[in-house]
Amino acid sequence: MFDTHVDTLYVWVALGTVSVAVFGVVVSLPASAPPDATATAATVDEVATSPAGSVATRELDAVEWSLSDREIGLRSGGGVAHATVLEPFVPALDGRLAAVLEGRRPSRYFGSPTGLRRAAERARTADTGWRPAPERLTVRHVAWGGVDVTLVG
Repeated sequence: MFDTHVDTLYVWVALGTVSVAVFGVVVSLPASAPPDATATAATVDEVATSPAGSVATRELDAVEWSLSDREIGLRSGGGVAHATVLEPFVPALDGRLAAVLEGRRPSRYFGSPTGLRRAAERARTADTGWRPAPERLTVRHVAWGGVDVTLVG
């Protein structure tokens, strides 16, 4: 009744192997959740469908981001998240578009609405690779002389 069975050693080895595997999975889990790209995209859509002059800001919990014509990607230690934006937007990451995003008048930086339109087209087709993310996202809906754009930066 109290004899040692031959299978006992195999059971202990199997139990040890499973324990090590479970420990490895737990250690490899990220310490935080991935950034909330869906809420960020919702902020962009909300401003894009609002009247011209609308502006919104949102805190970002991301280390890097990528912006394309219809998609926002956020990356952090917790992972990568992508979200599709319903309305097209213009990444205003530098230069004159960034100044307009901050609230300055487009007429101060562009000679005409056509200049704003061309700058927006160039920004939409620019490199959409990963860039360092700011602490805060700003979205502004700008309309000037028939040009209607949503700037994101």
